[in-house]
Amino acid sequence: MIKAIFYSKFDTQEGPKVVHQVPDGAIVSSATAPSQPLFLTFSDISFFVIPRQELCGNLMQVCTSGYRILGYPICMKSHRYDRNEFIFNFCIVLAEEEDFSTYKSVVQKLADLMHGLEEQGQFLSRDHSKSGEGKVYSLCETLMEDLNNYCECMIPIDELNTLNIKLFPIYPSPPSVKAWHVPLFTVRYQTFMDENWDLTMQRIVPHINGVNSIRIISILADTDFSLTCRAIRHLLYYNCLFLLDIFSFSAIYAPTAQFSSTIASDENMQRECARYVNTLFTSPTAASNFMNPARSYDPDAVWPPLGEIATGTTASIDIASSNGSVSPRSPSPAPTITAPGSTAATIEDQPEREAVDGVGLVELYASLKQGQSVKQWYLHHSRQLSHIDIRRFITFGIIKGFLYRVHKYAYATGFPAPPSKYHHHHHYHGQVTSGPSSRGPGTGTNSPYASSVGDEAAPIAAHQHDGPSTSVHSGSRPGTVIDDEDDEDYIDDKTLSKYLDGMHCFDQICTELEISEKEFTARLKRYPGEVLIIHR
Repeated sequence: MIKAIFYSKFDTQEGPKVVHQVPDGAIVSSATAPSQPLFLTFSDISFFVIPRQELCGNLMQVCTSGYRILGYPICMKSHRYDRNEFIFNFCIVLAEEEDFSTYKSVVQKLADLMHGLEEQGQFLSRDHSKSGEGKVYSLCETLMEDLNNYCECMIPIDELNTLNIKLFPIYPSPPSVKAWHVPLFTVRYQTFMDENWDLTMQRIVPHINGVNSIRIISILADTDFSLTCRAIRHLLYYNCLFLLDIFSFSAIYAPTAQFSSTIASDENMQRECARYVNTLFTSPTAASNFMNPARSYDPDAVWPPLGEIATGTTASIDIASSNGSVSPRSPSPAPTITAPGSTAATIEDQPEREAVDGVGLVELYASLKQGQSVKQWYLHHSRQLSHIDIRRFITFGIIKGFLYRVHKYAYATGFPAPPSKYHHHHHYHGQVTSGPSSRGPGTGTNSPYASSVGDEAAPIAAHQHDGPSTSVHSGSRPGTVIDDEDDEDYIDDKTLSKYLDGMHCFDQICTELEISEKEFTARLKRYPGEVLIIHR
C-alpha cells in the first residue's frame, strides 16, 4: 500500500525541494496540514531523490525511518532551462517491510510519461501552482487513491495523453519440472478454462490428476515433451499446480519437523484431512468403482489406468471445500454395489465401521518412519486403513508440509560384486537373502542410510513374489511388465552406470529408462560391481 507520493525537483535557487506531496505534510511541513506528522526528514534523503546527473535514469530506492522511497530521477538538458538542465523525480513511499517489486514499474512508467509531457509542452517546468494545487498535485492524489483502492488507474492528463497503470503481482520463477514429477491441481481448472487457451495446455489439462507423471501426460496428450513442461511451468507460476513424487507402495515417507506444530495440534487440519482421505465420504459412484471386484487388475500398471481419471481420485485438491459440512464421524450415504452375477447390496449390510477421526489420523501419520515402506506400514495398520484412501493420505501430508519423501539412490562403489550376489541370483531367484552388513536401515531417525542391493534392509517388498505387487509406476512405460530377466538386458552396463553416482533418484531412473522399480532392482543385481541403495 502506498503511504505517500511526492514530486520533487532541483531548484536553481533553493536546491532539491518538494513541490507537491500527498498527503499534504507527509514529507515536508505544510501550513495547510500542521498536525500531519512527517514520515521522514527530506534533507536526509535529498541527495538520493535528486542525485548527480550520472545517476539519473536509474531506479533509486532508499530506506529510512521504517519507510522505503522508490524513485526514478530524470535529467533533461536544454538551453531553455536555467543552467541548461532540469532534474525532477516522482517518488513513492512504502512501508520498508512491504514487497515493492510491483511498484518498480509504476515509478518508471510515471517518470517516462512525465519526461514525454515535458518534452512536448514543458508540463512540469511551467507548473508554478502552489503546493496542494494544480494538475500535477491532482495527478499525484488520484494516482495514490486509485492504486490503493483498485490497484489500477486511468487518469486523463490532456486531450492526447492518459496515464494507465495496473499493479500486477510478480510471482517468483517456478521451479524446473522433471519428467518424473506428478502435477496435481490446487484449483478447479474447469472454472477458468476456455477455447482461447494454448493448444498444448488444452490437451494436457484433462490428464493432470495427481497420478500421471509429466512424461505420461505428454504421451497421453500426444504433445511434445518440452512444450508440456513449459505448460506445466506456466500453471506453476500462477499457483494452479502442486508437484508431487510418483506414488508407490515401495516408497518411504516420514514426518518432518513441522509435524507437531501442524496436524498433531491443529484440529481444523485434522477435520480437513478426515474429509479428504476417508472413502466413506466419497460419492456412491466412487465407492462402487473402488469396491467392484469384477474390475480387471494389472499389478504393475498405473492406477487409475492410463488415460482414465478414476472418480475416487479428484483432478483437483480443493480440500477445504469438499464435503465441508460432513463431520468425520457422521455416516455417509450408503452406496449400492452390484457385482456381476450377484444381487444388489449396500454398505449398510457390511459390518459398520466409523471413519478415522483426528486422533487416529495423527497416530497413523506418526507411525510412518524411515526404513519402512508404505506397503510394510499398510500391513501393520490394515484394519485402521480400511476406509482410508492411501494415495490421498500421503498426498495430504506432502502438500501440508508435515510429510516428506525418502528417496532412493543407487551408488556404485567401484568394488567388485560380492560372490554371494551371483550365487543368490542364479540359484535363488526371487528370494531375498540377508548377509552381514553394517549398512542396515535407519532406526526411524532422519539420517540417511544405505544397504546393498541384495540386502533385506533395502525397502523392496519382501513379499513381492507371494502375490500381486501393489506398486504404482506412473513414470514407467504403459502395459504389463514382463518378468523375464532377458528383457532388461537392453539396458547395457554403460548406460546404467551413469545413473549409479548417487545423484539420480529411483523415480528419475525408472522414468528415463522406461522401466518399473522392480525391473530396475532386478537389473542392478546383474551389474558387475557392488551397488549400494542409499535412502535420504
